[in-house]
Amino acid sequence: MKTANLPIYFLAMITTPTKLHSLLRAALILLAIGAIGRMPAMGPAIGMAVADGGIQIDHSRVWGNTTLFDGSLIETSTAPSRLRWNSGVEIRLSADTRAIVYQRRLVLEAGYGQLESAADFEVEARSLRISAATRESVARIKLEGGRKVIVAAVRGSVQVRNASGLLVANVDAGRSLDLEPQVAGAAAPTRVSGCLLSKSGKIILVEQTTNVVLELEGPGLDKEIGNHVEISGAPLNQPPSVPDASQLIRVAALKQVSKGGCSTTARKVGAVAVAASGAAASGGAAGTGAAGAAGAAGAASAGGIGVATIAVVGGVAVAATVGGLAAVGDLPGQGGSQPSASR
Repeated sequence: MKTANLPIYFLAMITTPTKLHSLLRAALILLAIGAIGRMPAMGPAIGMAVADGGIQIDHSRVWGNTTLFDGSLIETSTAPSRLRWNSGVEIRLSADTRAIVYQRRLVLEAGYGQLESAADFEVEARSLRISAATRESVARIKLEGGRKVIVAAVRGSVQVRNASGLLVANVDAGRSLDLEPQVAGAAAPTRVSGCLLSKSGKIILVEQTTNVVLELEGPGLDKEIGNHVEISGAPLNQPPSVPDASQLIRVAALKQVSKGGCSTTARKVGAVAVAASGAAASGGAAGTGAAGAAGAAGAASAGGIGVATIAVVGGVAVAATVGGLAAVGDLPGQGGSQPSASR
């Protein structure tokens, strides 16, 4: 074959086929790398999603059953879905709900969900961390407005912690709480009310709304042991010494709400409802700082849920929910249908 009139690059391709193969191979590798780079990030498989209708996984519409991967974004539309982890955890999501799933937690970004069969698993909602106290506990979590998180215990008890891991509420079966993280975070002033008791030689308060135990420091507290009081103060940057207490509070203001009536609460937490002398507590310190307590209440209302605020613990405003989630039968759009078997 005459090659005098052929282009030089064509001659090179004819005379060096090995170079052509190398170029083709390199091009294919670059194309493959580009395709992989455009694929969504996918972690290890952690479970399965079962939808009554369509569901979006990482912005892709799927139907029926699909595999859950660590870090997947789940979005329901008009139909609910049930998520099952390989570990046995189950979470039901109502319609119009968005969440990100991980091996040991779910981040609720919008909507309403129910946590079931959970052990060592958390639901994160607006910096709050919700977990079941036992495997048999069933919790409902709903996001409302711009900051509120409603937490209900349908069965068993449910624990709520702030972003730092501090216990801010124990929710008993049949109860619902409205919670709202404060702008000041854990450094926000504490405002609580409940039974003032003595335990392990220290003064504690069993908070009536959040059901948490706080260790207290401050003058005049021993005069109110056994009474129902309201206190305001500041958290101290040191751990409490009383077992089961979640925080140590320096009391700035104390107000007696009612006298006596704390014996049952004392037995429940292994404390005593009498002063060191053995006599029932008097109301001697009731008025000392009522103005301070009122000021703390106003500050809590200004930065918290509003006039319905009952407690501020660990930088979270907490109030009892009226007609709460625990009384509702099924989640919105959920019904009583059971998930189908995995395909």
